[in-house]
Amino acid sequence: MPDITVKRFACPHCNQKLSFLDGTVVKLVGRLHSEHFSCKTMFYIPAQLGHYGAIVGEGVRIRDGAKVDFECINGACKHSFTSSYDDNLAEIKMLDKDGTEYVVAFNRIFGRRATFLIDVKKASVVESFGDHCKEYAFNFDKKLNFFGS
Repeated sequence: MPDITVKRFACPHCNQKLSFLDGTVVKLVGRLHSEHFSCKTMFYIPAQLGHYGAIVGEGVRIRDGAKVDFECINGACKHSFTSSYDDNLAEIKMLDKDGTEYVVAFNRIFGRRATFLIDVKKASVVESFGDHCKEYAFNFDKKLNFFGS
């Protein structure tokens, strides 16, 4: 089992640091939209895997079931974090204290709790978290293709 107590989250495309507040939160841009509106705000989510919730920009309320399009906070990158193997998941890079690279895949649907820690070299799930993770297990039975590569 990897030591993930000391970790750093980053954009898988430009390597922008996403870890803030002494590594306790991950900062992401989130976009909510529908046929009638579009809203872009910052999301601060817990960096501890298996902990859920989010702090969002002032004046924004998100209801369970809303799908959030997460993207890089780097204005020059703005790359989408939507997973290439499941539209309901997002994926970002995580490095542990030894520099070992992992993928963290997490649910994009507000209120759904599913997070996966994936070893990049082995292309396998190391750990899964959340009440809804079993609903996505089939994704990891096929060859994993990280970050749209």
